[in-house]
Amino acid sequence: MRHIFIINPKSGNKQAVTYIPLIEDYFKSNPNDFEVLLTEYPGHATELARKYTKEDGVCVYSLSGDGTANEVLNGLNEGVTLAILPLGTGNDFTRMFQVPEMSMERLIIETIEGKECLVDYGMSNYRKFLNCSTMGLDADIGILAHEWKMKYPFLGSFSYIIAIFPLLIHRKPLEFTVRMDDKTFKVKSLLTAVMNGQFYGGGFIPTPMASIQDGYLDLCIIQDTNLLRILTLLPRYKKGLHINEDIVSFYKVKKFNLVSEREISTQCDGEVYPEIEIDFRIVEKGLRLRVPKESLLEEAP
Repeated sequence: MRHIFIINPKSGNKQAVTYIPLIEDYFKSNPNDFEVLLTEYPGHATELARKYTKEDGVCVYSLSGDGTANEVLNGLNEGVTLAILPLGTGNDFTRMFQVPEMSMERLIIETIEGKECLVDYGMSNYRKFLNCSTMGLDADIGILAHEWKMKYPFLGSFSYIIAIFPLLIHRKPLEFTVRMDDKTFKVKSLLTAVMNGQFYGGGFIPTPMASIQDGYLDLCIIQDTNLLRILTLLPRYKKGLHINEDIVSFYKVKKFNLVSEREISTQCDGEVYPEIEIDFRIVEKGLRLRVPKESLLEEAP
């Protein structure tokens, strides 16, 4: 197997490129077994990943944050193995790998020498997502948090928490219709998260019951309410302790359709798009994922 490392040189406050010597040293006895490719512009990771097919016998690594990993996923051809080495501020999807805490140096080597698992990924219209797709206030918070992280890198994942408050004060509830299975219902929502994993926003846990190997999307909808109730709910929402709140609804679904009353900002793994109607579905065990052997994910047969 050849190991293809797609690296965003700006990831991790430009730390990603500092791991290239480690990769080169690991493969020094077999220099034809690896290749390092640096991204040069938005969307480049998708173009690079698209070059490889199942017949090439490669594992494509994303050494970057969630956004670049999403780009790689959207270029990945069927049957090609993906590995994710997290260097972003959130790294929410890789929390689902359930591996012991370790240095990035060790994680790189443990992943190269790791195991392969079959995991689910989501579809939002024609876009793939690894971890989550959120809309309305959730997406607006993500946009503002990203802007602040670019201006003030030291904020890290704390930028998400800071961004919540000004947007809550001037919030615009999202009104939409949901169609799933044999049910159709209208919603006036403050927060809506469509999740494959459990975490987003640098550690918020909107769907603590989610699994990336169960073949379902987890939908969390929080109804609009008064500001005081929101402020008391948020700490519980961050820790995943909101499951019994009367204004919170959860659904496990294979697919569903969402139609908004107005154009809304929708994000997939941090990439933002305007939408009015969205078809969501899960692609069950559609991704071959390479992880450290210590991961609690079930190994592929």
